[in-house]
Amino acid sequence: MDTANAWLPSYIEDYNQRFAVEPKDQADAHLAYLGASPELTRILSVQVTRTLSKNLSCQYENQLLQVVTTGTGLALRGATVTVHEHFDGQKELIWRKRKLVYSVMSKQQRQGAVADSKTLNERVDKAMARRSTGHKPAPNHPWRNMPVGKSAIDGLRATL
Repeated sequence: MDTANAWLPSYIEDYNQRFAVEPKDQADAHLAYLGASPELTRILSVQVTRTLSKNLSCQYENQLLQVVTTGTGLALRGATVTVHEHFDGQKELIWRKRKLVYSVMSKQQRQGAVADSKTLNERVDKAMARRSTGHKPAPNHPWRNMPVGKSAIDGLRATL
């Protein structure tokens, strides 16, 4: 480390001689930052844009971010939010310059419990009972008036 520190000044001088360019304007254009520390932290964070779903959630890095609201949250449905990931690993969810409260669910938490062999048949029976049977055609529907033995195309031609 001492050898590297001794070598560094000569390297910087050599680098500046090879790549230095005279500025067109000698005036210093740097401005002092007068904002607050949290604002600067947000500026320096990794920012990713996401769209909230109807249930006010979005996915970020294999996690589901679920917005917690006190009301219905209708204004947030389909809203574009920005996920700010700070260098210390913390995340913020920002919408229109407002910090949103959210909860995090990992993929393992989102998946339902694994069914064991004792409850598998019961779960399948419940799922089949909930399944809709579909729409039943009206008594005067053209399919009900098709003559027996004809194809579907012949039956449709007869109704036209």
